[in-house]
Amino acid sequence: MSSIPTVQKATFADSKETFQATLMSLFSGKPEDTEADISKIFTPTATLRDDNTTLDFSGLVEHFTFLRRILPRVTLTVEQFVRDGVQLADRHSSSTVMQDGTVKRAETFMFVVLGMDGRIESIIETVRQLV
Repeated sequence: MSSIPTVQKATFADSKETFQATLMSLFSGKPEDTEADISKIFTPTATLRDDNTTLDFSGLVEHFTFLRRILPRVTLTVEQFVRDGVQLADRHSSSTVMQDGTVKRAETFMFVVLGMDGRIESIIETVRQLV
């Protein structure tokens, strides 16, 4: 008798703290590991829509690989976090150190839909640059 493998459900979106750590992980790590790292967080059919573009899974990998290569440091703090079933909303502030050492600050409003396995199926976000 063969056994059916069980799939481990992702739990990073279960709390404000683990969601924040997961968001931070998108910007850290080796660029060549981005696809493997993204696969743990996003479903293969995931999309991210922001103020200007919509990215599919391959676009997400390309985007975060690029950011991992060019940004020395990104920190963010989840200020507000609300989850209702597979829907999640957060407001987070971020501080990004650019290659020339300048620091850019932003505030992001993010709406997330999780897949049945707990990974992100879609994100709609808007980012406001702070001076």
